[in-house]
Amino acid sequence: MIDLCIINYNTRPLLQRFLNTLHSDYEEDVWKLYIADNGSSDDTLEWLGKVGNSYNIDVLSVNENIGYSAASAQLADCGSSDIIAILNSDVWMNTKDVKLMQDFFDSNNDVHISGPKQRDEDGYITHAGIVGTNTKPLMRGWKVHDPLDNLFRDVIECVTVSGSAYFIRRDTWTSMTQNAEYQKVAPGATGAFLPTPHYYEETWCSYFARHLGYKVVYNGNVSIGHSWHKSSPIGGEADQKFNVSRKIFRDACDTIGIERD
Repeated sequence: MIDLCIINYNTRPLLQRFLNTLHSDYEEDVWKLYIADNGSSDDTLEWLGKVGNSYNIDVLSVNENIGYSAASAQLADCGSSDIIAILNSDVWMNTKDVKLMQDFFDSNNDVHISGPKQRDEDGYITHAGIVGTNTKPLMRGWKVHDPLDNLFRDVIECVTVSGSAYFIRRDTWTSMTQNAEYQKVAPGATGAFLPTPHYYEETWCSYFARHLGYKVVYNGNVSIGHSWHKSSPIGGEADQKFNVSRKIFRDACDTIGIERD
């Protein structure tokens, strides 16, 4: 089973799309559903109050705007499944996709972190694996038009995978969170995503995982939807925290000797 951890902030239509798609082929005992609402001022909570019972939500956490990393750690702690999926509200997938990701982990015991292929509404790729090196990461296939969904259907090791749909073994998440090197750079951290205001949380997780010898793999056999940058507007509050987050990430890497850009 996979714990689906969705972080939402003022994106009720996107969250509704995600939940509708997920339930389009609902099966029991495939996933658990955890949602964190980070202080939305739109109609998200009102809507969930009316229809939430129909969506098999296991936990709804209502927060202030505590940030993506903190909300991810909060939701990860709610579950006990062997795989944790940290998800933006601007992605969408069905239960079959979740099962395929579970099967991939079950069949590849050496893979600790993975992410599926992602395309937007018009068939343009938003994720096909982030390759290259720590110092020169490259977003493979970025914005390539793929209307038939037949490109980048491979499985490759990566520098990292997209934070919009980030799958990690629970044992890996826990061991990384408790790791002494990590606690040195992020004292008191409660999750494997680096505590930043926004951005670089999952980049750190992948870089540190590989530093520890864990394998990060892009799984192009699973393809899901992703409306790029719709969970937070371009130039909005989250983007304004980019430089601060990048500095926290770089300082963390430098402290324990991980190469970075």
